[in-house]
Amino acid sequence: MATIDLYHYAREEDLDAISEEGLRVGARQLTLDSAFRKSAVIAWIAPDFDVMGYNENPKYVCLRAHVDDARCRVAPYELAQAAYVNHIGRGQAKNPEVAARLIAAYEKSAVPFDQHTLGTFRAPEVLVEGDISADDIAVVKSPEVGRRGEDNRRIYAVRWAENLIRILSIQKTLMQINELTEAAANRGVAVRVAKHDDATAYLETYMLVEQGEFFTVEKED
Repeated sequence: MATIDLYHYAREEDLDAISEEGLRVGARQLTLDSAFRKSAVIAWIAPDFDVMGYNENPKYVCLRAHVDDARCRVAPYELAQAAYVNHIGRGQAKNPEVAARLIAAYEKSAVPFDQHTLGTFRAPEVLVEGDISADDIAVVKSPEVGRRGEDNRRIYAVRWAENLIRILSIQKTLMQINELTEAAANRGVAVRVAKHDDATAYLETYMLVEQGEFFTVEKED
C-alpha cells in the first residue's frame, strides 16, 4: 500500500476546526445525490489541478494531505458540475433525468488512483474515502503551481477531438474540438446537456447520443 500527497483548499477561518477534527467527508462540496462524493473528502492531485481558482483567492489556504492511495478514486469533476446545474436549474431548466445520468456516468467513470492518467478527465478530482486525520494534514504556505493541470486539460481536449473525428468518420481535418463538437451536434450525434463554468473557462457538456458518453469542451468567446 502506497501513501501519496493530495491537496485541498480550505477557508482560512476553518483551519482551527480542521487542526482538531481533520477533514470530514461531505464538507463544502456540490450537493449531489452521489454516494461516492457523500462518503469522501474531495482533493486535487496537485495544487495546479484546482479549477476553482482557490489558489488565487486569499480567503483560502492550501492543505497537503498524506493518505493511502488505496482509499482514493479519481473522478471527472466536470460531470459533477454538469449534473449540479441540471439539478438546481442554474442558467438552464432543471432536468432531474439528465442530472441522474450525469451522476451515474461520473461514478462509473471513477478509477482507482493508480489507474488514472493525464487527460482521462478534464478536471480530475480525487475522492478520498472517509475522513482525513488532522495528523495527516499540513498547511502549504507557498503551493507550487505548475502546468500539469493545464497540460491535462489540453490532452483531454486532444483526446476528445480524436474521438469525434473517429465517430464522425472524418478522414483528414484541421477542425478543432469546438468545430468538431458543432459538427457532431448538427448531425445529431451529440447533444448539449449543460452550460457551466469554472475559474479556467466557460464550459459546455455534451452527450454522445448513441454511446451515452459525456464530454466537456471550453466555449470560445
